[in-house]
Amino acid sequence: MKKTLVAVAALAAFSGAFAQVSITGVMESTYNLNGTAKGMTTGMNGGSEFRLGGVEDLGNGLKADFNYAFVQNHNAGTGAPSNYNSYVGLSGDFGSIKIGSTWSPLALATWGNSAMGGAAIDTNLANGGGATAESITYNTPSIAGVTLALQGNNKASQSTGYSVSYAVGAFSASYASNTTSTAKAITGLGASYDFGMAKLFLSSLQDPATNDATGYGVSVPLGAATLIASASSKGTADNYELVGKYNLSKRTVAYVQNANKKAGATKTNVNSIGISHAF
Repeated sequence: MKKTLVAVAALAAFSGAFAQVSITGVMESTYNLNGTAKGMTTGMNGGSEFRLGGVEDLGNGLKADFNYAFVQNHNAGTGAPSNYNSYVGLSGDFGSIKIGSTWSPLALATWGNSAMGGAAIDTNLANGGGATAESITYNTPSIAGVTLALQGNNKASQSTGYSVSYAVGAFSASYASNTTSTAKAITGLGASYDFGMAKLFLSSLQDPATNDATGYGVSVPLGAATLIASASSKGTADNYELVGKYNLSKRTVAYVQNANKKAGATKTNVNSIGISHAF
């Protein structure tokens, strides 16, 4: 009896220690029907990932939180999982601070102005940025619809970035910049407006090392389905895509894509189907 009580108490203590930890993620598979990359690919509508996260209320409006995300090409069944967008942080009335590897302000701003939201299936040439390793990121609270994000690190390959975003009602817009110790600033500007029956997107990316890019997109909700069309150009490159999504449930989405890409004289057409399930 005593052993049983001890075991129950130990289990309760163990469970309580992890009561604020959540396990979430996405499993997704995409199949390319044609093109040079026929067959299975990694998830395209955001991709597959496994996340551990948690929040602790420290009192007086202050909270501590963490996120630990892993990605792996589960379709191929090879390669070790790698982590990204992993951080520990604090948040409160002052805004939020994240320390770790997080998305750059330029990435988040440009993805927000793209009809596909920057997912791997997104062919928008005006998307920019990615995850910035070993950085500190500060986000202000929204003041009259305006939010400011600042990010930087002191590595040898130093990277700094910022974004200014405005969102009120159906309209949103942003301007962002990212600079490294070896390259001049890359900037992105864009906006979107939700008319209800359709949402329009406009984005541009200026990179001194290459050609400027411009992207356009529209997203049309049709009950459980969503139709998305986008076009973008950068120098001699032009991309077009049509995507149809259908929500089988709140957590499961099936989708089809037709992507046409042109880079100089080279043209590529790819048709894909996929399923994404969030847990």
